[in-house]
Amino acid sequence: MRRPSRPELSRPELSRRDLSRILAALGLAALPAFAKAGTAERLFQVLTPPDGPPLACAGVIARLGDGRPLVEAAASLTARMGETRPFSLDRPFRVASVSKMITTSVVLPLAMRHGLDLDADASDALGFRLRHPAWPDVAITPRMLLSHTSGLRNGKSYPVPIGYRLAEAFTPGGRSYDDGVWFGPPEHRPGDWFAYADVNFALAAQIAERLSGQRFDLLMRQALFAPLDLDIGYNWSGVSQGRRDLAAAAVRRDATGAWSPQVDATVPPAPAVTLTRPAEAPELDVGDYRPGDNGFVFSPHGGLRLSLRDMDRLAQVFAARGRWIGREVIPLPALEAMETRAWTYDPDRPNGETDGGLLQAYGLGCEAPLGRPGPSGDSFFGVNNGDWRGHFGDAYGWITALFWNRRDGRTLVYAINGMPQEDRPHAATSCLTAPEEALIALAFRA
Repeated sequence: MRRPSRPELSRPELSRRDLSRILAALGLAALPAFAKAGTAERLFQVLTPPDGPPLACAGVIARLGDGRPLVEAAASLTARMGETRPFSLDRPFRVASVSKMITTSVVLPLAMRHGLDLDADASDALGFRLRHPAWPDVAITPRMLLSHTSGLRNGKSYPVPIGYRLAEAFTPGGRSYDDGVWFGPPEHRPGDWFAYADVNFALAAQIAERLSGQRFDLLMRQALFAPLDLDIGYNWSGVSQGRRDLAAAAVRRDATGAWSPQVDATVPPAPAVTLTRPAEAPELDVGDYRPGDNGFVFSPHGGLRLSLRDMDRLAQVFAARGRWIGREVIPLPALEAMETRAWTYDPDRPNGETDGGLLQAYGLGCEAPLGRPGPSGDSFFGVNNGDWRGHFGDAYGWITALFWNRRDGRTLVYAINGMPQEDRPHAATSCLTAPEEALIALAFRA
């Protein structure tokens, strides 16, 4: 996913008069009437961190346990690449690794309904034998895949394109085998070591396709998006043209200081889907795909496109124990399995890679912060506060989050666009970036 390196940059603070003048010029005063006093100024400060480069846009929605909003606000710093439409809570974007948790909320109930043993060999469910070459007698299980303890890594051919079978990445001589770099170091026995890798969720999606007989994108729409009346989809699948027209591209500043689009600068017209195609077969399309062949095709690990309002609805469903308007959408046993820690980092006997402190406990497709303090800690919501569950995302300039509190029902979603890859402004109280820390403070300590 990340983590930020400490910045070397600095800039003078702006006065409130300067902030008011700039905000007026940028049109940031047009925020919801219920937003607390100073929200516009504080959002602008998020976009202009004192120890880092400016960011493109940001948005946040936070709610109390009874569903009442604490804050709903979005802001854009500048127009970019000829785009004049400001960022808003309704504009869809690529949410990055938050996608993994949404994937799990459908894959796990499906597996439970089919009686799939989460602690048995995943090979039969995948349709090919999956083994770490250094551990041929150790079965890699669905639980290991969903908790990033499988011993797998992203290979050089990541993501395996449409037209290729994902099995070839794990079969010596396969087109995507890449000399076995999809497997972690031999000293990391499957089940014993946490290492975050997108391939785990491509394999989980492939299991779901084989169990259901459906393409992953269509399964997600039928099982979750349609019941919640959400116009969202993986790799834009099923998303209406009207929503595509509102897409917010992922951007970063280039060497000249201009915003450079990374993803979704051009969105395919409905009903087309964004795909990774092999160079030798650029004509391949979704109609050529056979479910169960390649779980990477619809990007279950990071390719979900949705808005902050859509994220907010999903967060409310998680906080309501899987229910929406009186209807069960995510079965409670599956949600509780997601929330239960399957792996916890042991600093005395290291048993995984924490990504700079971001990942210190993980359930099934779900992060479970412990509240460990310090600049490499995960006290995102307070020291020793272990009640929060959710997931972060970080890709192509977007930093995203969707979290809920298991005890009191509060929810938080946010997105920041234009984050640099290096020299990120560091938070004071945890391993997050300073803009993320500021958004959380805006939401809950304003």
